[in-house]
Amino acid sequence: MNNAIVKVGILIQKGRKLLLIKERGWADKKYHWNIMKGSFDPEKDADLFGAAKREAQEETGASIRIKNLLNILYLKKPPGVFIQFNFVADLIGSNVVIASRKKQRSYRFDEDIIELRFFNKTELEKMKKKEFIGERAYLSVQAWLRKENYPTKLLHSVKNY
Repeated sequence: MNNAIVKVGILIQKGRKLLLIKERGWADKKYHWNIMKGSFDPEKDADLFGAAKREAQEETGASIRIKNLLNILYLKKPPGVFIQFNFVADLIGSNVVIASRKKQRSYRFDEDIIELRFFNKTELEKMKKKEFIGERAYLSVQAWLRKENYPTKLLHSVKNY
């Protein structure tokens, strides 16, 4: 098992509210709340920050300013491992939209986002784990509620070994 997949997650905040997407889960085919996330693509993305900005734009049309690193999650699941870097970002402006189904499917064949919503802290604290698409989203929202954060300068791009 040599496959490592690098993912980015973005928790977009506006004031004291957090933006979540409602999308269909691949396992149970039901709709659940999720954070914006996707894969780092070395063909498209200069770095992890670029991947986070691209994913925010693709999934919600949002322009963002990355504030900090929230957490790094590791999942060992055949055929490889997933390493997900989650960032907290501020929404620039107020424009968020759901991409058309056709556009969503151009990013991933089974992408199915049906709703965007800003949640306040009280609403998020009342949500149950089963309302989230998976553990990665749930743990990241819980970390955001606890105001966990790390400076982005922990991540360094290097050009050589």
